Amino acid sequence: MDEIKLRPDQGDIFAIPLYLPAYQSWREAFDEFINYRKYKLNKDDPYAYGRIIEPFDHKSVYMMEVFRYVGKIPDSPEAVKASGRMFKPILAGGMFELGRWRVLYEDPGYDKHRDSDYGNISFLYPSEICKGGVKIPISSEQYHELFRSGDIPRPCIMGSVSVECDIRRILTEQGMELNYEQTVEERREGYPKPRDLDRKLKEELLPFRWMGKPGTYTLTLEADALNRECFAEAGLPGSGYDWERVAAAYIEENMPECGKKLIFDCEADTFSVRSSAKKTLKEFALAFHGLCMDRVAFIKVLKSI
Repeated sequence: MDEIKLRPDQGDIFAIPLYLPAYQSWREAFDEFINYRKYKLNKDDPYAYGRIIEPFDHKSVYMMEVFRYVGKIPDSPEAVKASGRMFKPILAGGMFELGRWRVLYEDPGYDKHRDSDYGNISFLYPSEICKGGVKIPISSEQYHELFRSGDIPRPCIMGSVSVECDIRRILTEQGMELNYEQTVEERREGYPKPRDLDRKLKEELLPFRWMGKPGTYTLTLEADALNRECFAEAGLPGSGYDWERVAAAYIEENMPECGKKLIFDCEADTFSVRSSAKKTLKEFALAFHGLCMDRVAFIKVLKSI
């Protein structure tokens, strides 16, 4: 299992680890985007298992089935294949390239029709049913009826973490005690660390501090960390609120289109502005940092408030 196959083939049997982080708050990252290629999975853990039925439209997305078999890695795939499906085939992607899931066994003689009943695998689209690779047109009324029944799944592409969460939920409902949260907490220091995509930006913005995760981005500065003498010459204490006034004046004059997307959250000792739009906050942060590093330009804005 240490040798990682990044592009699985039809019929490949793979292991789905049940004890990797999902959405733990301490990760501050979407774990399915973290590189696990160098991480050694615990061979004593129980795993779930799946099989590639066929590649889908995108090179990293696959139609796959997940088996009922759960346990330590077997010496051969026969017990896995004989266990039957845990649920209907799904579309999923992104789990092999980063080494989160590992291919265990190859099967050059695999036949998707014979071995996976491919002819009866169906997905529901708004204007058609794709059954066994054959597209069958349907009316709008038929679509809504089938959608409500839930008998045929829609072609929703899942990520590795979502599939793992579904498997753990099913196993828990079946009475299997996984102790997932406890195990993940105990191993937290050994997991690969999230890559800091904003490292260069953080360095450029010093002494400002940039913090961010998808959906929430914040720029902060200790009020007395910069340009204290400029505020003193203007007769101002240089509090976080004074910084907010300078920032607001700069935005109004130079980038008014950004104003509605930025939210100030300052305190007496801290300047803070946040946004759900990373691009907008980043644009402001770089421009405002440049202003603050230019004493003459900064004083000009300071006098205008």
